[in-house]
Amino acid sequence: MDYIIRRSEARDIRGKGPWLLVYGRRKTGKTFLLRNLCRLRNYFLVKRNLSVFFDDREITLEEMSRRVKELLNRNESVVIDEFQRLEEGLLEEFTLLHPRGNLILSGSSMRIVKRFFEPKSALLGFLTPKKISFITPGDIIKGLREKLGPSQTIELATFLREPWLVPLFGGENILEFVYNVVTKSKFVISSLMGEIFSEEERELGRKYEAILSLVGSGVWNTKQIASILYSRKIIPDPSVTHIMQYIKNLEEMELLEAIRLFNSRSNFYRLSSPIMNIFYYLDSRYNIGSREPSLEEIRPTLEKLINLEIQNFIADMFAERIGGRKEYFISPDREFDFIITKRNKLEVVGEVKWKGAELRDINRFMKTTMHLPCKKVIVFRSGNLKDSVNAEDILRDL
Repeated sequence: MDYIIRRSEARDIRGKGPWLLVYGRRKTGKTFLLRNLCRLRNYFLVKRNLSVFFDDREITLEEMSRRVKELLNRNESVVIDEFQRLEEGLLEEFTLLHPRGNLILSGSSMRIVKRFFEPKSALLGFLTPKKISFITPGDIIKGLREKLGPSQTIELATFLREPWLVPLFGGENILEFVYNVVTKSKFVISSLMGEIFSEEERELGRKYEAILSLVGSGVWNTKQIASILYSRKIIPDPSVTHIMQYIKNLEEMELLEAIRLFNSRSNFYRLSSPIMNIFYYLDSRYNIGSREPSLEEIRPTLEKLINLEIQNFIADMFAERIGGRKEYFISPDREFDFIITKRNKLEVVGEVKWKGAELRDINRFMKTTMHLPCKKVIVFRSGNLKDSVNAEDILRDL
């Protein structure tokens, strides 16, 4: 089945608004968004060798410069993809035509894009930043639910938020799909990681690799990460100060997601990509980077990991719906699957049981949360019991 996922970002980009700088890490669908969803005809791709792809052929930088200036002078929209490969002087020439036309620069290198918003940048004040991340929960649900049942829609939406995975889906169930990706396409995952760091002009060093591997295997606490890296002689002492800049860089590249712990200054760290999260965890348990275990061998672990990613996706859905922030609540005596806050006030506490509804789960959840002054939500895959919602209920509300 072919899926065309409409993205809400397209409305902002194709409108005749301010000049834009569209940015985000690789494989988040920027090129498809600009070329197909925004229907922008004047699209220039700057290649690594500094030739330019335009109108199904290669042209020189000089011809691109001339064409871009002509189009802007005619008040047309122009896209320059991978603009960070151009010299800053050429970009400065384009600013002389501001605000004529609609110039859209698109880039994948987070560090270089950030440089153009520094005080000394020639582009400062001419472009409005527009970040492109994974497909939003609402957009991916709307793109899938017309062809899939409610529960399968939520299961696949959890992973197909990453646009590069959409063409890999062949109609199989969620367990087989994820298994095929992490075993048959594992080199794509590792290549994607290397490509991101290559664009940042950094080597994928031992610290970055070790942090990603640890977080992917389930280690989320920075003190514990630092202690393990020290024991492996990767950092000189177990202080978190030796890893915080690396963690911030990984967050900036959207490889790590920091989720606030409720009523705390600490964060829970996880890999931003569900498929990478599963790959790294299975690699730590089954060494799938070097071998291909059977589905039966890893089935119990894989089912658990998929359910955890569905739980996180549902939390993102609720956060998007109410305009709140996803947080975690962890204490010695109780732990909730997710909470949503607004202006530091508790709005929703939720639990996800991705199975058929059972009354004992509802009663236990309601008893545990009765003291909390907020909305309580327990989500099941299917079933209709009082005080609970199922997959169909969630989709109906979108």
